[in-house]
Amino acid sequence: MLSNFIASKIRAELAFEPTEQQSDLIALLGEFIIAAESHKVFLLRGYAGTGKTTVVSALVRALNALQQKTMLLAPTGRAAKVISGYSGFPAYTIHKRIYRQKGLGEYRFHLADNLFSRTLFIVDEASMIANTGGDTEFGSGRLFDDLVEYVYAGDGCSMLLLGDTAQLPPVMQPHSPALEKDKLAGYGLKVYEFLLTHVVRQALESGILLNATQLRDAISTNNTATFPRFAVSDFTDIQYIDGIDIIEQIQRCYRAVGEEDTIVVTRSNKRADLYNNGIRNSVLLKEDELTNGDLLMVTKNNYFWNKPYKEIDFIANGDVLQVV
Repeated sequence: MLSNFIASKIRAELAFEPTEQQSDLIALLGEFIIAAESHKVFLLRGYAGTGKTTVVSALVRALNALQQKTMLLAPTGRAAKVISGYSGFPAYTIHKRIYRQKGLGEYRFHLADNLFSRTLFIVDEASMIANTGGDTEFGSGRLFDDLVEYVYAGDGCSMLLLGDTAQLPPVMQPHSPALEKDKLAGYGLKVYEFLLTHVVRQALESGILLNATQLRDAISTNNTATFPRFAVSDFTDIQYIDGIDIIEQIQRCYRAVGEEDTIVVTRSNKRADLYNNGIRNSVLLKEDELTNGDLLMVTKNNYFWNKPYKEIDFIANGDVLQVV
């Protein structure tokens, strides 16, 4: 069967023997790829450490080898960079792929024409896709509605959505619309779905993933009345440090993996600002307000200074810029 052939190509792109659950996923992906339905969608939900991104990256490489077109999308630039790194293929933010500026001097964007044909659109971090109708600068203002309309306007195009239901839903929404089967079926789509729950052995040795799994279990059982306690002992990827050692630890991380892959997570924007200023002064030894090499995050969509560059329709909220 052709679906078995597709599945074998996906397995060949993996650097390990898939688990039984991953093998079932690969088999269903093979069926999805060859299915004749004109409006079909694959909903892949998976816990952290179950290998969903790894399997989908293998799918992308397999389809590319078979000269089948794919398009990688994500809600944010950072998420696009992650899926691009895993798969080895370019990825784009949803906004920059599906919207186009109406014209010079216009600050609204309309839904672009989907000129792709027989292309599988793969959307990572789908739990982050909002559909509230508040962002009226872009299309209908409902991002997920616009994404569905764009994809299925293309001849023979289909979509694969990846996400984790334990992650936070979009702001002001109780659930992630892109991860709800009934919502997808409401668009008239044939829904294929799979849930990866088995954490692979290598991930079980990770302190980060162990704590993430415990948090997920607490959420799924509604056991969130008490503040969670993290296990930090006997792991190589998690370490408890005192506040007085944080500057030295950040310096070590910068030397080991660089600024791009060193991230400090805080509980509020105010604390993030305090940490940013402290790191800039005490670790990077920068005293001027702005210097070459500084990284800046855009906090408001900008449409004014990029008109000569056709490849940049706008500078989006959340984009990271570098001072040169």
